[in-house]
Amino acid sequence: MRNAVGFYWTLPVPWQGFTALPREADAAARLSTTVRYQVQLIRRHAKTNDLKLVHEEVFMELAPDRGTRHVADGLKRVVPICREHRAVLLVVDFAQVQNWRGHAPLHDACANLGLELETVYPDEIDLDGQRFEPQTHFARWRERQRDWSDGKEARLTAAVARAAALREAGLSLSKTATQLNDEGLKSATGRAWTADGVRKLLAE
Repeated sequence: MRNAVGFYWTLPVPWQGFTALPREADAAARLSTTVRYQVQLIRRHAKTNDLKLVHEEVFMELAPDRGTRHVADGLKRVVPICREHRAVLLVVDFAQVQNWRGHAPLHDACANLGLELETVYPDEIDLDGQRFEPQTHFARWRERQRDWSDGKEARLTAAVARAAALREAGLSLSKTATQLNDEGLKSATGRAWTADGVRKLLAE
């Protein structure tokens, strides 16, 4: 029986406050559909192909729309584990069903770090009592991403108007930021407002 390490990655969704995940696979899977899908698929692949999963690693990308070279940070954590156990790295290759979801930096980093990479085909599986089809799932995600991007100007206009009114009412930059966050008024990136962010917003 060969040893293997499962590597699960996903993109952040800042406008939903989804910017961090626990490193433990099952905990991350409870919060992320994409990670949950990869965990189930890779565990099934390991069982079918007589592979022993000795470790599972979760990595959240920095950019909300693409894989980046920062994936090497996550991969470096598994290098000693793969070497100790002579383990192959298992990664779901989304690019086999949709090119936009490919992760060239991940493949490059594996080569540079000397990791033996084995890609897993992104099959449809039953997930949460329903049939999960990756291409449809990520197509819907792209639509939400596009809607968010298209609404950037309107969000900023609303935030500027509300921030200016709060400041005129005597609120500090910090309290203005807190109020904007409490009211659900998002920044351009979707991240929470800070005092410095409000200051820059009103200075533009």
